Amino acid sequence: MNIGILASGGDGAGMNYCLYNIYKKLYKHNKIFLFNRGYFGLINNDVLDFNFNYIKKHKNDGGIMIKTSRCPEFETLEGQEKALENLAKNKIDVLIVMGGNGSLKGAKELVKENINIMFIPCTIDNDVLNSEYCIGFDTACYNCASFINQVNDTMKSFNRTCIYEAMGRKCPAIAITVGNMVDADYMYVSNNCSVESCIEALRKIKEKKDAPIVILRENLIDIKYLKKEIENKLNLDVRTCIVGYLQRGGKPTKLEKNYAKKFAEKCVKEIKNKKFNQSIIVKNGFFVSEKLN
Repeated sequence: MNIGILASGGDGAGMNYCLYNIYKKLYKHNKIFLFNRGYFGLINNDVLDFNFNYIKKHKNDGGIMIKTSRCPEFETLEGQEKALENLAKNKIDVLIVMGGNGSLKGAKELVKENINIMFIPCTIDNDVLNSEYCIGFDTACYNCASFINQVNDTMKSFNRTCIYEAMGRKCPAIAITVGNMVDADYMYVSNNCSVESCIEALRKIKEKKDAPIVILRENLIDIKYLKKEIENKLNLDVRTCIVGYLQRGGKPTKLEKNYAKKFAEKCVKEIKNKKFNQSIIVKNGFFVSEKLN
C-alpha cells in the first residue's frame, strides 16, 4: 500500500514517538509518504525524504519532525481539489492525519471525497470530541506544573501572589489538571468563575499562605486586569506569568510515550485489516476505533 502521513494544526510532545511506531511497523512492506507541514504539504505535493534511521533518531524529540501548520487554503474548494490531485498522483491508499479538531474537520472532508483516512488525536488541549486522551496533554501538564513550582519558590521568598495563565483555548483540561498538581488556591477556568469569587478565595487564605497560586485558563479574562483587581481589593503584591509555548515542547513523559505507542499500534492494526475512515480514540480507558462521519 501507499500510505500518507501528515500532522496539522498544533504540535505536541509524543507525536514523534507515535510517528516512529507507525513507521516502524509499516515501512518495510509499504511505501510511506510524509507530507511536509500538514495539509499545506498535501496541497503542494511537498513530500519529505526521511528514512527509518532519521525517524528513529528523533523519536523522543518534542514537536513533530514532519512539521505542521495552519492551512486556510485547505478550507477552500480549490485547496481541497489540489490535495485530491496529489493524493491521486501518489496513489495514496490511506492517509493518516495527526492533529486536533481542525485537522479532524479536514479529514472528514476528505472522507466525503472517498479518500481512506485514519485520524489520531494530537493536541495539548485534550479536547478532540469523543477521545478521553489526546497526544501531548500529559507532557503539557507536566511542563506547566514544573514551571509553576519553580517560579513559586521565588514567589514564596517575597510573599507574592502569582497568576499563571495556562493554555487550553476553550478547554479547561490543562488548567484544571495543573491546578490540582500545584495545589492552586483558585482556578479561573470557565465562565462560571468570576473576579469576585477569585478575590474572595484569596481573602480567606492571604494571612495563612506565603504565595497563593491562581491558575487562569487563557481566553477568559485579561490577566493584567485580574492582577489589578486583586491588588486593589486585597493589597497583595501580585505577579503574572503566561506559561505559553513551554507547555508544547520538551521530551514526552513516560505516560505520553505509552499512550503514543498504543495509538500507533491501534492505527496500524486497523490499516492492516483495511478498516479505514476511523478515528483512533481512548474510550473508557481502552484504545478503540470510531467511524469518521
